[in-house]
Amino acid sequence: MTRDFVEDELSKNSVFKSEHYLSIDYVPDRLPHRDEELRTLAQSFKSLISSPGRTSRKFIIEGSVGTGKTAVTKKFTEQLIQAADRRGIRLHKIHINCRVNKSVYLVFLRILREFKPNFPRRGHSPEEVLQMIVEVLDHEDRFLLLILDELDYFIRNKGVDIIYDLTRLMDDRLNAPQRVSMIGIGRSIPLTDDLFDSSTLSTLQRNVLRFEKYSAVALADILRERIKMAFEKGAVLTDTVDVICDIAAERGDARYAIELLWRAGKQADHEQNEVVIPDYVRRAKADTHPELINEVFTTLPLHHKLLLLATARRLKEARAAYVTMGEVEDEYHPVCEEYKTEPRAHTQVWEWVQDLTAHDILDTKRSSTGQRGQTTLIGLSEIPADKLEQFIQDLLIQGGK
Repeated sequence: MTRDFVEDELSKNSVFKSEHYLSIDYVPDRLPHRDEELRTLAQSFKSLISSPGRTSRKFIIEGSVGTGKTAVTKKFTEQLIQAADRRGIRLHKIHINCRVNKSVYLVFLRILREFKPNFPRRGHSPEEVLQMIVEVLDHEDRFLLLILDELDYFIRNKGVDIIYDLTRLMDDRLNAPQRVSMIGIGRSIPLTDDLFDSSTLSTLQRNVLRFEKYSAVALADILRERIKMAFEKGAVLTDTVDVICDIAAERGDARYAIELLWRAGKQADHEQNEVVIPDYVRRAKADTHPELINEVFTTLPLHHKLLLLATARRLKEARAAYVTMGEVEDEYHPVCEEYKTEPRAHTQVWEWVQDLTAHDILDTKRSSTGQRGQTTLIGLSEIPADKLEQFIQDLLIQGGK
């Protein structure tokens, strides 16, 4: 008789009540140690409710990975929309990840399709699409709060045109309702004289909210909240929480702390232990690289992942800091064959390498003049090759590839 491994796993006890509360996308009802930031946003945007259309708001949120920038913004905008609904104000929020929507046109198209889902992808300029957005908002008497996540990445690669387009849109409507406000989110958004005119720069610099890294005490409070929701009572020892906080406090990264907690719980289940002990955290740390706790990877297209897998394998085999573009392409073709996907041409692969470099995932540099010919060298400064290889393989399995 064939053994039913799925039923075997389902019959086992687990330390988890629900792993959902440990996922990267989950935003809890309460965000410990972020009340002040929520209060600041509420004070800054209350005019969208108290006097809709009188003014627009432009705001910048900065902070390291895992400091709660996106979670706080989502929680705040959810509360703002509810307050607007109670007062009959048609306020609409759109949260756009600028790493996924990589041009001004794609950002504006994404907004317009929120109101006109079947609007064609091609045939209009960004300016025309933006004007159509305004016309829809005017016609339907709506107001828009636009959240641009990873805005620093966008500015670094595409410039500040999107900020100017939105700013000019607002400034040109002095005698008409101000319908578009904006929150830009990033690790460090460049607000300098060489990028912005004095008026725009002054406005943005007045409205910057900086998220500091979480302390060990704050991380412990965050973990205790998640443990109540995600784990069976008594399943996680106090010492286990202390170890996680000691490890994660240097980075002040709640996302990394939650990842360690989840992996430690999975280790307990694997060993059929009803308690998550500190040693499971230490094992999780050994198997987890904090640079991989990033939603950027999950949003990458298939061939970006295949190219990363090829790069990791070639670097691991070469035991070198860098390998050449040609060596990566040589590895990319069999990787595509392994995953039953047609490889793309050199020009396209080169563009992907540039994009992954812009994502701060790959490092690239030109070979030295002493080497025969000039070529691009590719490396990984933050992520061990073997860890990246396993991580991408797991992502490909989860994605059905």
